[in-house]
Amino acid sequence: NGKRENKGVELNVFGEPLKGFRLLGGVMYIDSELTDTVGGSFDGNRAPATPEYNVSLGAEYDVPALAGLTLTARGLHSSSQYLDQANSKQIDGWERYDLGARYAFKVDDKDIPLRASVENVLDDRYWASAGASDDSEAGLTLSTPRTYLVSATLGF
Repeated sequence: NGKRENKGVELNVFGEPLKGFRLLGGVMYIDSELTDTVGGSFDGNRAPATPEYNVSLGAEYDVPALAGLTLTARGLHSSSQYLDQANSKQIDGWERYDLGARYAFKVDDKDIPLRASVENVLDDRYWASAGASDDSEAGLTLSTPRTYLVSATLGF
Protein backbone atom coordinates (compact mmCIF):
# COMPACT_ATOMS: atom_id res chain seq x y z
CA ASN A 1 0.00 0.00 0.00
CA GLY A 2 2.49 2.62 -1.17
CA LYS A 3 6.20 3.12 -0.77
CA ARG A 4 8.49 3.59 2.19
CA GLU A 5 11.40 5.99 2.17
CA ASN A 6 14.19 5.32 4.66
CA LYS A 7 16.84 7.92 5.45
CA GLY A 8 19.29 7.45 8.23
CA VAL A 9 22.75 7.16 9.61
CA GLU A 10 24.67 4.51 11.49
CA LEU A 11 27.80 5.21 13.51
CA ASN A 12 30.02 2.51 15.01
CA VAL A 13 33.06 2.87 17.23
CA PHE A 14 35.54 0.34 18.48
CA GLY A 15 38.89 0.48 20.14
CA GLU A 16 41.05 -0.36 23.11
CA PRO A 17 41.11 2.74 25.35
CA LEU A 18 43.12 0.83 28.00
CA LYS A 19 45.37 -2.18 27.50
CA GLY A 20 43.18 -5.28 27.78
CA PHE A 21 39.91 -3.33 27.75
CA ARG A 22 38.03 -3.12 24.43
CA LEU A 23 34.82 -1.31 23.53
CA LEU A 24 32.50 -1.79 20.57
CA GLY A 25 29.38 0.28 20.17
CA GLY A 26 27.05 1.85 17.72
CA VAL A 27 23.96 3.89 17.19
CA MET A 28 21.57 3.79 14.25
CA TYR A 29 18.96 6.44 13.46
CA ILE A 30 16.41 5.94 10.70
CA ASP A 31 13.68 8.27 9.47
CA SER A 32 11.16 6.01 7.74
CA GLU A 33 8.24 7.64 5.93
CA LEU A 34 5.33 6.21 3.94
CA THR A 35 4.59 7.85 0.57
CA ASP A 36 2.21 7.23 -2.32
CA THR A 37 -0.20 5.22 -0.18
CA VAL A 38 -3.67 4.48 -1.59
CA GLY A 39 -5.64 7.72 -1.46
CA GLY A 40 -2.76 9.29 0.47
CA SER A 41 -4.36 7.98 3.65
CA PHE A 42 -1.03 7.05 5.31
CA ASP A 43 1.34 9.47 3.55
CA GLY A 44 3.81 10.97 6.00
CA ASN A 45 3.34 8.24 8.61
CA ARG A 46 6.24 6.22 9.95
CA ALA A 47 6.66 2.84 8.22
CA PRO A 48 5.66 -0.13 10.40
CA ALA A 49 8.29 -2.44 11.93
CA THR A 50 10.99 0.26 11.87
CA PRO A 51 12.48 1.52 15.13
CA GLU A 52 13.62 5.14 15.04
CA TYR A 53 16.92 4.23 16.67
CA ASN A 54 18.97 1.31 18.00
CA VAL A 55 21.92 1.56 20.35
CA SER A 56 24.47 -1.10 21.32
CA LEU A 57 27.51 -1.09 23.57
CA GLY A 58 29.80 -4.03 24.23
CA ALA A 59 32.96 -4.39 26.29
CA GLU A 60 35.68 -6.99 26.75
CA TYR A 61 38.16 -7.15 29.60
CA ASP A 62 41.22 -9.39 29.64
CA VAL A 63 41.74 -10.52 33.24
CA PRO A 64 45.42 -9.87 34.05
CA ALA A 65 45.56 -12.49 36.84
CA LEU A 66 44.59 -15.34 34.48
CA ALA A 67 46.10 -15.23 30.98
CA GLY A 68 43.56 -16.22 28.33
CA LEU A 69 40.45 -15.22 30.34
CA THR A 70 38.28 -12.46 28.89
CA LEU A 71 35.04 -11.17 30.44
CA THR A 72 32.37 -9.72 28.14
CA ALA A 73 29.29 -7.54 28.54
CA ARG A 74 26.80 -6.08 26.08
CA GLY A 75 23.78 -3.81 26.26
CA LEU A 76 21.22 -3.29 23.49
CA HIS A 77 18.37 -0.80 23.14
CA SER A 78 15.72 -0.50 20.46
CA SER A 79 13.14 2.29 20.32
CA SER A 80 9.42 1.69 19.86
CA GLN A 81 7.98 0.48 16.54
CA TYR A 82 4.59 0.93 14.92
CA LEU A 83 2.62 -2.15 13.96
CA ASP A 84 0.39 -0.61 11.30
CA GLN A 85 0.49 2.03 8.57
CA ALA A 86 -1.98 4.21 10.46
CA ASN A 87 0.54 4.44 13.34
CA SER A 88 -2.27 3.61 15.76
CA LYS A 89 -0.65 0.51 17.32
CA GLN A 90 2.91 0.21 18.56
CA ILE A 91 5.24 -1.83 20.73
CA ASP A 92 7.42 -0.23 23.41
CA GLY A 93 11.15 0.17 23.15
CA TRP A 94 13.26 -2.41 24.96
CA GLU A 95 16.67 -3.12 26.47
CA ARG A 96 18.65 -6.34 26.81
CA TYR A 97 21.84 -7.09 28.74
CA ASP A 98 24.23 -9.99 28.12
CA LEU A 99 27.27 -11.24 30.09
CA GLY A 100 29.91 -13.76 29.16
CA ALA A 101 33.41 -15.12 29.47
CA ARG A 102 35.95 -16.64 27.11
CA TYR A 103 38.98 -18.70 28.07
CA ALA A 104 41.54 -19.35 25.34
CA PHE A 105 44.39 -21.83 25.72
CA LYS A 106 46.51 -24.21 23.64
CA VAL A 107 46.93 -27.98 23.68
CA ASP A 108 49.64 -29.39 21.39
CA ASP A 109 49.77 -26.06 19.50
CA LYS A 110 46.00 -26.22 18.89
CA ASP A 111 43.96 -23.13 19.86
CA ILE A 112 41.01 -23.99 22.09
CA PRO A 113 38.68 -21.15 23.12
CA LEU A 114 35.91 -22.01 25.59
CA ARG A 115 32.96 -19.61 25.69
CA ALA A 116 30.05 -19.20 28.08
CA SER A 117 27.44 -16.47 28.01
CA VAL A 118 24.07 -15.48 29.38
CA GLU A 119 21.80 -13.52 27.05
CA ASN A 120 18.95 -11.45 28.52
CA VAL A 121 20.49 -11.63 32.01
CA LEU A 122 17.50 -9.85 33.59
CA ASP A 123 15.06 -12.28 31.92
CA ASP A 124 12.97 -9.35 30.65
CA ARG A 125 9.90 -10.03 28.52
CA TYR A 126 9.21 -7.67 25.63
CA TRP A 127 8.15 -7.58 22.02
CA ALA A 128 11.54 -7.64 20.27
CA SER A 129 10.34 -6.61 16.81
CA ALA A 130 7.38 -6.01 14.59
CA GLY A 131 7.77 -7.83 11.27
CA ALA A 132 5.86 -6.74 8.19
CA SER A 133 3.25 -9.10 6.74
CA ASP A 134 1.14 -9.30 3.59
CA ASP A 135 -1.92 -7.47 4.92
CA SER A 136 -0.23 -4.15 5.89
CA GLU A 137 -0.33 -5.21 9.53
CA ALA A 138 2.75 -6.44 11.34
CA GLY A 139 3.50 -9.64 13.17
CA LEU A 140 5.31 -9.67 16.49
CA THR A 141 8.44 -11.40 17.73
CA LEU A 142 8.64 -12.13 21.44
CA SER A 143 11.98 -11.75 23.21
CA THR A 144 13.90 -14.87 24.07
CA PRO A 145 14.02 -15.65 27.79
CA ARG A 146 17.30 -15.77 29.73
CA THR A 147 19.48 -18.04 27.60
CA TYR A 148 22.69 -19.85 28.57
CA LEU A 149 25.19 -20.64 25.84
CA VAL A 150 28.37 -22.72 26.10
CA SER A 151 30.75 -23.60 23.29
CA ALA A 152 34.25 -24.89 22.62
CA THR A 153 36.21 -24.57 19.40
CA LEU A 154 39.19 -26.65 18.35
CA GLY A 155 41.46 -25.14 15.72
CA PHE A 156 43.27 -27.60 13.48
